[in-house]
Amino acid sequence: LEKVLGAITNTDTRIVEGRAEIVETTEISELSLLEMRMSATRTIERSENFAVLPLGTKKLIVRGHYQVKGGYCLKPGISLQMDRGRAVANFPKPEILSVELVDFDVLSEESGWMNKVQPADRAQILRELREQMREEAQRSGMLETVESTLRTRLRDLIGVDDVNVEQAVP
Repeated sequence: LEKVLGAITNTDTRIVEGRAEIVETTEISELSLLEMRMSATRTIERSENFAVLPLGTKKLIVRGHYQVKGGYCLKPGISLQMDRGRAVANFPKPEILSVELVDFDVLSEESGWMNKVQPADRAQILRELREQMREEAQRSGMLETVESTLRTRLRDLIGVDDVNVEQAVP
């Protein structure tokens, strides 16, 4: 079990009280099990006035293309053990590990008479797109696929019919 946990997490492991555990590390460790390319579109539209004088409406529509990775943050407490012939893996909940902008397209950019699209508007829409992409990835079923992939890999490496994955890691 120690070698299986070490192989799947690419970390140092040890046997403690009959179960394989990750040895404490000081660096950030992640196990990325699924990568997806996803796209999202976002619009910013704002009208401005100066006193009663309309300055026009600015509108910006951008589509962002992202590489989204799902998996596990590896930390001490992750373990793998056999309990009455059944493999039990103790892992944290799967999570979105990264949302990286690959490219973006400006689909439309219109400035008002005195209300121009500014670099700050472009930066804001890209921040909003990144957060939107993270939320969409979570709703997409990606994290369920990550957990299923972990079960399958562990099952294949250990050579058992089923692996119970528990989320009791703090």
